[in-house]
Amino acid sequence: MQTTKPRTAEEAIGRWPGILQALGIDPAFLTKKHGPCPMCGGKDRFRFDDKEGRGTWFCSGCGSGDGFRLLQQIKGMAFKEAAQEIDRIIGTVPTGPIAAQRTDASKIEALTNVWKASRPVTRNDPVGLYLHRRLGIEQASGDLRYHPALRYTDTDGTDLGRFPAMLARMRYPDGSGASIHRTYLTESGEKALVPQAKKIMAGKPLNTAAVRLGQASSRLGIAEGIESALGAAKRFGVPVWAATNAVLLESWVPPAGVESVLIAGDNDAGSSWAGQAAAFALAKRLVREGYAVEVQIPSDAGKDWADE
Repeated sequence: MQTTKPRTAEEAIGRWPGILQALGIDPAFLTKKHGPCPMCGGKDRFRFDDKEGRGTWFCSGCGSGDGFRLLQQIKGMAFKEAAQEIDRIIGTVPTGPIAAQRTDASKIEALTNVWKASRPVTRNDPVGLYLHRRLGIEQASGDLRYHPALRYTDTDGTDLGRFPAMLARMRYPDGSGASIHRTYLTESGEKALVPQAKKIMAGKPLNTAAVRLGQASSRLGIAEGIESALGAAKRFGVPVWAATNAVLLESWVPPAGVESVLIAGDNDAGSSWAGQAAAFALAKRLVREGYAVEVQIPSDAGKDWADE
């Protein structure tokens, strides 16, 4: 009988919509409404009902199962591989259902409006104070901006008010925009006391995208978080961009002209080793594609390059 670590199964409860979406399953299949089956393609025979938060589903042609089986069936994974993938990302996935789908046009409009309402970062605004306190940064990249009063909406739709925020433009390898990463702050430049201080706005697909924190040359670094990337840039003397999380780090693609890549991974504590796994998975792919690659991981467990 297939089994998984109790911790994985327990932590996945209530998170299956986000887990499945993060691992590449179209959220249109996760709305708890009857529709086409993502496995057999049959029309109006599949329903993701997520009973007891276990990712349950039913198809009149394929049968039924839980989130683990759905991931296996759609992605063609063995059970062990599916469990490992879930372990890798589960710490970044919030609880709750998939939000109702918005049109691409409405997403772009929201991104544009938020960016227009922001300002360049100055030394004494909340973003400048945050970056200086955290990393000694005196001048921010142009792709980092300060928003004076950004609305925070919780996963259940509750409006928790407006907060200063650091905005970070996420770009594809060709330089075009994908989305905006938000870090909610206090007026004094600390992280805001909200459920998730860091969130990404709904936008275009994020695979291959990153926050550009310096001018790319033939040698470029990539890290997970913005702060970790800035810390790694100071440590290694090379521009380092931010993928924003381990899943996107693994899928990142360098822009044209880059020949050598520094991967500044996180030293994640615990059994998942998500940061290390993503760093070395990216390294393996980039070496296969012909890049010169160096991987650097902080020596202490639970640390990233901002901590170092």
